[in-house]
Amino acid sequence: MQELIKVQNVSQCYQKGNFFSKKKHTALENISFSLKKDRNLGILGKNGAGKSTLARLLLGLEKPKTGRIEIFGTEHYNPLIKKNIQAIFQDPQSSLNPRFSAKECLLEGIRNFETLKDSNQASKNLAQMVRLRLEYLDKRSAFFSGGEQQRIAIARSIALKPKVLILDEALSNLDTHLQMQIITELRELQKKLGMTFIVISHDIRIILQFCQEIIVLHQGKIVFKTDIEEGLQNAILRDKNGFFKEICNANLFHQF
Repeated sequence: MQELIKVQNVSQCYQKGNFFSKKKHTALENISFSLKKDRNLGILGKNGAGKSTLARLLLGLEKPKTGRIEIFGTEHYNPLIKKNIQAIFQDPQSSLNPRFSAKECLLEGIRNFETLKDSNQASKNLAQMVRLRLEYLDKRSAFFSGGEQQRIAIARSIALKPKVLILDEALSNLDTHLQMQIITELRELQKKLGMTFIVISHDIRIILQFCQEIIVLHQGKIVFKTDIEEGLQNAILRDKNGFFKEICNANLFHQF
């Protein structure tokens, strides 16, 4: 099975504080994992665990202080790789230019890599893929609901037909009904486009909707790994440190 991503002994740290007093903050410490084609990966952890730092590294927005990240067999800091790994973030409004129409937002990414022969048809095709009404294409993105903005963000990301799509808390601000709608649509798009997902979340329920592999981050370290073959109950029983069990209890059992 083709290996899409390989993360080897990656650490990331930042300087925090002011000119007179700086402290080193380690966001990730000695992270290693791999992801093969047709296996979606869930990255699970509480706030501050290092999930978003890992997302920025995978997207090439930052370089690790130590270690190596290979995507499609090569280090990923080049435009071709960036085209093939895209992301959808928690707050779609912050990623969309409020002065742009929905059409302009949909085509924003693809125009960085391709020359469009028919922008009108391209925007219609993308809108239809995420069930966005065509009469909304000329409407400014600032006037859409949160769910509609997230659909625009999804369509903009898949316009490039990436091999890997990162969902960084992309569904956490949506109500449960809308979450399930978009999960269903993303699954359909995955089958149609052959994408692999990396789902970053603090919510095990969302990760279980997509992923065959799961890693748990805690204070910048991978503290637990499991997969769909092991099964949820067996994984909980094997979790000696209790990090996976604690998240499962919070998300799956206490709310029902």
